[in-house]
Amino acid sequence: MESSLPDLLAAITEERVLTPEVFSDIDCDEILAAREDEAFEREWNRILTMVDKEWGDRDVSDEVEEMIEEIREQSFQIASQATDEHELAAHIADDFELFARAIVLDQTDPFLESLWEAYENGEIPSPASIQE
Repeated sequence: MESSLPDLLAAITEERVLTPEVFSDIDCDEILAAREDEAFEREWNRILTMVDKEWGDRDVSDEVEEMIEEIREQSFQIASQATDEHELAAHIADDFELFARAIVLDQTDPFLESLWEAYENGEIPSPASIQE
């Protein structure tokens, strides 16, 4: 995963992740259904809970909050424009917000890293894309 919020934002805006190729020839419904897999959802929610717990105790600057919102918005816009599928775009934006908050908190986790690796490999994370 990127080491800072500016690096994460640059990875998005410079198309190092979420490239047009990521969205070519994908079946949005299939990806959405796959992300509803019980084990995948359980792991994703575990990471969210881990981040939320520490996030609630953290005092972050407005600048950090704004950058996280920009990361979320940029990832949503790219996915939405590429697919016309707002539900999938929302999942992608959720992933990138989770990455951003984990960066701020300096948190790592194998599942979180596997989500990032899927994006680096030109895939949208789903159970199939993160299997080892």
